[in-house]
Amino acid sequence: MPGFVIAMGEAPHMKLTREARAFSAIDAPMVFETHDAAYDYLVRHNEDGPLKGVRGEIVEDLSL
Repeated sequence: MPGFVIAMGEAPHMKLTREARAFSAIDAPMVFETHDAAYDYLVRHNEDGPLKGVRGEIVEDLSL
């Protein structure tokens, strides 16, 4: 089942990691069941690292 991830706007192949410590193209991404859940997380944590100063984009990841 596909899920939603938060990707770095400037580099969409970089996804927020499961531990929410960084963006990575290699490590397992943090996966949300719905777009709304990803949006809520993005809004709540947009001033926390690593999201601070980054344009996060919510994308449906069909590879999951």
